[in-house]
Amino acid sequence: MNPLTILQLDLCAPLIYCKDEALSPFAHTNLAEDTLFCFDITPEQHLSIEPEEAQYLGELRFAGTLAPHPETLTEPPIIELPQGTYMFAQVLKLLDRAGCIWMAMEVQKEGLWRRFTLERQFYLRYLVEEERTLTQVFRPYRA
Repeated sequence: MNPLTILQLDLCAPLIYCKDEALSPFAHTNLAEDTLFCFDITPEQHLSIEPEEAQYLGELRFAGTLAPHPETLTEPPIIELPQGTYMFAQVLKLLDRAGCIWMAMEVQKEGLWRRFTLERQFYLRYLVEEERTLTQVFRPYRA
């Protein structure tokens, strides 16, 4: 894969999504919408500087599509990309399962190299912006 630019991101407000259990993180059937997936990373891999791709991905916690008017939502199922600090990377294309795992592992390596305390989940986001498809990875951390 090509080199990846990994940044520290301070998300000042949460991004609100409507839960959709029918979404599949690697099927890419509905790219007209901003979609978010949250995964656990397996306990054995989540703090490894050399994680193993085949054993990296844990359970899918939730999936959803961006809520167009989150202020009007009063009932669950609401999910969010919470406000907070993240290691962040994006590519200007749609990645398959292997590409998404590669990107998440690279973000993890960078966070560990910087000696951050990484949480055990990561967020995978797909969106279309100015007719370009983006794949983004967010990994929460504490400095």
